Amino acid sequence: MRRQIGGILLGLSLCGYPLTQFVIRRCGRRGALAVEAVTMGLVLRDATMVASGVPRRLRRVPALLLWLELGAGVAATAAGLGPVLRRASDEPLPAADHPLEVARRTAVGALFALHTVRFWIYLRPDRGRRP
Repeated sequence: MRRQIGGILLGLSLCGYPLTQFVIRRCGRRGALAVEAVTMGLVLRDATMVASGVPRRLRRVPALLLWLELGAGVAATAAGLGPVLRRASDEPLPAADHPLEVARRTAVGALFALHTVRFWIYLRPDRGRRP
């Protein structure tokens, strides 16, 4: 991957959590569905990587980060289903301090933080692989 493109993608990953919040606020139910699609996409990609044996080929920290990212993605997807279903039935959204909303925001923030660190490692010359 070219260095400039990698830097742009790294910056977008770093902005992932604020972008998800913006999309949900701006686009309502469609935004919540888009965020769910992104988190599900990351979960599917991570699950595919784990199933294909990628953690065995990575050094210890990148492998652990992959597993943690998979867990955070599952949590973010599960917690995000509540707002999507609520919006589908026109129920009011939970307040920002509601436990489900706090869990969703925490999981999405953790997902993008872990994804950003893993992507930064991937952009290194060894890509986090074992020697």
